[in-house]
Amino acid sequence: MENHPVATALAAIVAGRDPQRLVSALTETARLRALLPGGPVESHGRAEVVARFSGWFADFDTVQLVESAGESVADRVLIHYRLHVTRAATRWVCTQTAVCKLVDERLAVIDLLCSGLREVSDERDCERISVTGPAPCARARERAVGRAPGEADRA
Repeated sequence: MENHPVATALAAIVAGRDPQRLVSALTETARLRALLPGGPVESHGRAEVVARFSGWFADFDTVQLVESAGESVADRVLIHYRLHVTRAATRWVCTQTAVCKLVDERLAVIDLLCSGLREVSDERDCERISVTGPAPCARARERAVGRAPGEADRA
């Protein structure tokens, strides 16, 4: 996959938990169909779609974009992103993949598949480097042991 501008923008909006930017990225009649671990959900209209996306990550301390990609597939855009999510010392990874229809460069139809929040217990997964620096789980672990983010262990 490539770095499609719509994919990059949507991934940054979701990770940034920015409802105003999401409003701008959607058509007024946007439709979301999502298959989540708890079952399918559907939202119709810009306000409902924004509320649905906003609710998914609202209760977390950090949401960090680890990677994103996308590409055109005929008249659709395939979007994939991976997020690291933390609340206190607990950390998760979540991926979302969507096939979207654009109208005037805005998202009109979003068919999304979500991995759900998968708790990270393996340090190798936690230490993956993101596009913006160390994964938030590394920062949370450092705070938990009283070090500044990125500070090395002292013997």
